[in-house]
Amino acid sequence: MKQYVVRRVALAVPTLFVVSVLVFALMRMMPGDVATRMVEGHAYAPTLAALRHDLGLDRPVHVQYLEWIGNVVLRGDFGRSYWTRQPILDEFVRRFPVTLELALLTVLVSVVIGIAVGIVAAVRQDTALDYVGRVLSILALSVPFFGLAVVVVVVPSIYFKWTPVYTYVAFSVDPLQNLKIMLVPALVFGVTRAGPIMRIMRSALLDVLRQEYIRTAWSKGLSERTIVLRHALKNAMIPVISLIGLQMPLYIGGSVIIESIFRLPGVGLFFFEALNKLDYPVVQSVNLIIAAMVVGLNLAIDLSYAFLDPRIRYR
Repeated sequence: MKQYVVRRVALAVPTLFVVSVLVFALMRMMPGDVATRMVEGHAYAPTLAALRHDLGLDRPVHVQYLEWIGNVVLRGDFGRSYWTRQPILDEFVRRFPVTLELALLTVLVSVVIGIAVGIVAAVRQDTALDYVGRVLSILALSVPFFGLAVVVVVVPSIYFKWTPVYTYVAFSVDPLQNLKIMLVPALVFGVTRAGPIMRIMRSALLDVLRQEYIRTAWSKGLSERTIVLRHALKNAMIPVISLIGLQMPLYIGGSVIIESIFRLPGVGLFFFEALNKLDYPVVQSVNLIIAAMVVGLNLAIDLSYAFLDPRIRYR
């Protein structure tokens, strides 16, 4: 087990290195020039050349990368925003609770809906409930979450004179008001992510219900509820957990669009605004931090397999 963990952590290092190089290079390839935009926006430097020198943009690209990644690795310093001159890590920490809450609510919504519908569809195979569940999963897979989010924002405002609440209130200040604000975005995002979970849950549970030990449980006269929930569900959850782990980048990446549409002051909105302004250090650092979190989550998902299925052993 220890060797497996060490190998996975060792593999994470080159993964994060490749992510850092790609993001750094892609930002420099984007059309436009951040210094020009800042001078047009009445930046603090008197001339374009002076601003580029102050930001370090007049140095070779590889020198800029080595300085940035060196500060990150050796000092834990992700730099400062070009526009606000505020430390990026401080701003990330301040905004991250909003994104984390949205992600957790989204995961909760998608998992509860997906597992519940998947179980019903598997237990009632080839019945009306099964067909309804399969249709719902296809609809959830087909509808893009950002399209559904726009519809939820626009249509009620036109026909019912209602719009989601945009003034964010922290959970620690007013839990009820916070949930009123966060529930709609989480439902919109979570419903679209529940589709794959429904399908995997149904197929995995059907496969487990055909196993010999399940037939033995039936022969002992155990109730259907006991067989499904206590004996079959645990092993059927393994591919579902894998899918949730694979969807983690989508949960986090999708928050950029969801937070932008619903104006939630999280990391996603921070990233989106920085991307529009070509704020290189912010985009690079946020991408690297999120990539590290996703790698860590995937490692945790892999390690959870041993708990879910005792037959699995890492050596």
